[in-house]
Amino acid sequence: MLTTDIILSLTPGRRPVAELDPATGVSFHSSRVRPGDAFFALPGANQHGISFAAAALERGAAFIVSDRAHPMGVTVDDPRGALLALGNYARSQLSDPVIGVSGSAGKTSTKAFLAYTLGAKTSPGNYNTPLALAAVLTDTWLQGNHHQPLVLELGIDHRGEMAELLDLVKPTHGLLTIIAESHLSGIGTLSSVAEEKARLLAASEVGLASLQAAQLLPARLKERVYTYALAGQGATFEAELLEQTPFQQRIRFEGVTFTLPYPGRAMAENATGALAMASLLGNSIEASARSLERAVIEPGRLQHRRIAGALVLDDTYNSNPASARLALEVLSGCPPPRTAILGDMLELGERGPALHEELGRLTRGIEHVIAVGPLGAHLKRGNPEAKHLPDTEAALSLIGDIPLEGSLLIKASRGMRFEKLIDEIARNEGTR
Repeated sequence: MLTTDIILSLTPGRRPVAELDPATGVSFHSSRVRPGDAFFALPGANQHGISFAAAALERGAAFIVSDRAHPMGVTVDDPRGALLALGNYARSQLSDPVIGVSGSAGKTSTKAFLAYTLGAKTSPGNYNTPLALAAVLTDTWLQGNHHQPLVLELGIDHRGEMAELLDLVKPTHGLLTIIAESHLSGIGTLSSVAEEKARLLAASEVGLASLQAAQLLPARLKERVYTYALAGQGATFEAELLEQTPFQQRIRFEGVTFTLPYPGRAMAENATGALAMASLLGNSIEASARSLERAVIEPGRLQHRRIAGALVLDDTYNSNPASARLALEVLSGCPPPRTAILGDMLELGERGPALHEELGRLTRGIEHVIAVGPLGAHLKRGNPEAKHLPDTEAALSLIGDIPLEGSLLIKASRGMRFEKLIDEIARNEGTR
């Protein structure tokens, strides 16, 4: 259990006035506090976390950790540093493999597939920042899951962040999905993205990368990294794609045939990466493949839904040029007529206009294309047949006019809040 004494042994601070019960977990979002959590009230850009201390205690928090005094708290000089120090301490107590997953697309799905193939604990949702991972590491230690692999997603949006994550996570194994143009406003160029992502494999005892990513790695890393891909490309581990439908696909890996309940070559490659890592860890491929047949991934990652007779592809969680191209590939294999509602791909810096125009060219041949957001004007340059709307609210007002037939792809960066479109389509289903 986590006591205030443990926290004060890791970071400068002052003992609480009252005797406080030990905590059984940690949180730094008051809305996510579970009974027994220590709530880290952090300074924020607009509001200090101490403002939410009462809400956290109402939800069952054991005590507060902050740089501002609280009668039910321990006061530390730097609460953010305290949480990171606690995460580092927790990591030192874990002896089983810790697998770090990163990449420009597919990392959350691959993380989920790995959790199934390895029977591993994993970070929930988009817990891929230093503070979130410190919380996951601490929870893992406090819950006593010390003899179970841990799969962690490492997400970065600026240079230097990967080094901070690696210092905390200290992965024994690293898996890199694909390297593509994403978060360019904070990282710079594609070569800079490759350089930052490659740090994961350099820091891991065992490294695994998609063949696409491996081609962008420095020569010194290529020599010691295993690779994976679909059949016929010359990777260390390959899977054969036997059959595809808009809902699932049959795959063969190392003699084992299984059904993956998600469509698209990208999902097949993500599953291949998970099985390759399972093989490197000595797991049964038969058991690992069977576990993928019941895999459930996070919402908004190219999930298919039937709404009012249409096949809706919900890919609303995030978007960049690589993931958008892969989503369009899936849409092209779905029943016509096909509609693509594509919101802005954010954080692409000065490359944003050109990359949206290129995406527009890829949409030519799709029956109905709707570009949403300021950068959608550039998508329309690539496909003059596309309709352009200024923002998500405008798209919401149009939902009732879109025929729900054939197949519909809805995709955008997280900041566009495109999950609202999915909700609106589902809400209107009974009125069609």
